Amino acid sequence: MSMKIKRPDYAAQYGLTTGDRIHLADTGLVAEIEHDYTTYGDELVFGGGKTIRDGMGQASKWKASDGALDIVVTNAVIIDPFLGIVKGDIGIKDGKIVGVGKSGNPDTMNITPGLIVSPNTDILSVEGMICTPGFVDIHPHFDSVQQLYEYQNSGFTTVIGGGSGPKTVGIECPGVWSLHRMLEAMGDIPLNFGNFGKGNAATKGALIEQVVIGGATGLKIHEDWSSSPAAIESTMDLADELDFQVQIHADTLNETGYYEDTLAAINGRVMHIYHCEGAGGGNAPDIMRCVMEPNLLPSSTNPTNPFSINTYDEEIDMLITCHNLNKNVPTDIAFIQGRARAETMRAEDVLHDVGAISMIGSDSQGVGRAAESAQRSFQLAAVNKVRFGRLPEDGKNNDNFRIRRYLAKVTINPAITFGVDSYVGSITPGKLADLVFWRPGFFIAKPEVTVKGGFISHAVMGDPAGSLMTCQPLKYRPQYGSFGANPGRLSYSFVTQAAIDAGLEGRLRSHQTLVPVKRTRTISKRDMVHNNNMPDLEIDPETYNVYMNGERITVKPAKTLPLTQLFYFR
Repeated sequence: MSMKIKRPDYAAQYGLTTGDRIHLADTGLVAEIEHDYTTYGDELVFGGGKTIRDGMGQASKWKASDGALDIVVTNAVIIDPFLGIVKGDIGIKDGKIVGVGKSGNPDTMNITPGLIVSPNTDILSVEGMICTPGFVDIHPHFDSVQQLYEYQNSGFTTVIGGGSGPKTVGIECPGVWSLHRMLEAMGDIPLNFGNFGKGNAATKGALIEQVVIGGATGLKIHEDWSSSPAAIESTMDLADELDFQVQIHADTLNETGYYEDTLAAINGRVMHIYHCEGAGGGNAPDIMRCVMEPNLLPSSTNPTNPFSINTYDEEIDMLITCHNLNKNVPTDIAFIQGRARAETMRAEDVLHDVGAISMIGSDSQGVGRAAESAQRSFQLAAVNKVRFGRLPEDGKNNDNFRIRRYLAKVTINPAITFGVDSYVGSITPGKLADLVFWRPGFFIAKPEVTVKGGFISHAVMGDPAGSLMTCQPLKYRPQYGSFGANPGRLSYSFVTQAAIDAGLEGRLRSHQTLVPVKRTRTISKRDMVHNNNMPDLEIDPETYNVYMNGERITVKPAKTLPLTQLFYFR
């Protein structure tokens, strides 16, 4: 016997389904569910009189050792760069994703293979909520431990950057001893972690020990130590030998060469270009031409995205403070004017919307803001929808492709760039179950629950002495995944295979799991999901006007932005 049910009633009981649309917070972006994996009438629902009961949705005879799930997430709206925007259950076992589909009792239901629910399976019911992969920050400066708590409150589960605290220059973490201290510190934090060594050396010998003995995830070349062609060549040679990614903050002053010289030193090899617009640093005024190259993986940092009425002025003040400059010194003013260019900032917004810039990172406490990269990414998606309308790839009544494009900038593309996409970046089988759940009205602004490695590590929680979890005041509180040995068990530290082979684990007093980065030298911009466009680009050296495929690109500064004061006091 079957019955019909109205869509609002169905959504209230079982969550949204195919064809339903969701407004994402106050962004103006609309997500439409493309597919629902459930079987109507056989939905898996927890509660009194519901279906997760013995012999119904819960199988009686299946043990964990037989393959029953450890945890099942039921009726989630999943937004993923690979899967698209779908509705389904998420199976988790041993801290990893088993699959997305229809879960339940295989004796009574037609389920997705492997998504078996038994008495050994814990339940996380999220009807009405959105699930995304945990975000990845590609450019934190680890200047303060407190940043890590901000990340956990904002949907980030992976941070790969450089630094070792509030020292003079928190660019990277040079030296074996300091790298070990940072790896040991992260054993108590439920975040996946990677730290850069210093790549500014003209000979490989000074660099090897940071990677092999110290456990650096990769190396960073920064202009404050001289981003010379010699340093680029030696670091790239070592990267090709040991398989790790190289990041560059190129030479703004063009002291050791211009953009063409930087390109020649890279010599067609894969490199990650930080703040490719240039305000964060890079060959002035045309580092942004890197978006044309198949071997260069371009990222932005969040202070210039999106371009608003305050962006340029704020950037000037931040540069003065960050780089110890003086407004009364003519050479310092020349440095500022050459590096901060409103026209290239305007063009950056356009390049993101056409998928020519592949990633967004924070540059946290180094002119950027920790934990705002996803927020800035979706602010940019929102203002670009207003500026340019729907993308050609979007549906008639949705913004699905644009949503996936901007989500990929803070999830899968950073993971691919660093060689960690077999572990994180999407909700696909075999990866860590790093999942973030959002109420649609708070999407990207304030997560509801964070699952780290298959276990809840952070959540909105009411008064612990109250009668229910929902008793006010509601605030972010660490959960059991954040305590004891769990942070190390549920999280990965990313190092090279050479470091693991050299016995790094035995040199550390840490319980964090070490895993190797992979395939960093054979990728290209073509691998950047939804963000692999390589247009022709020209930048006028006098006016800084930017021309894409022969036409000037620019935008008007945004006067208002979503995901701001409606959700935050700051």
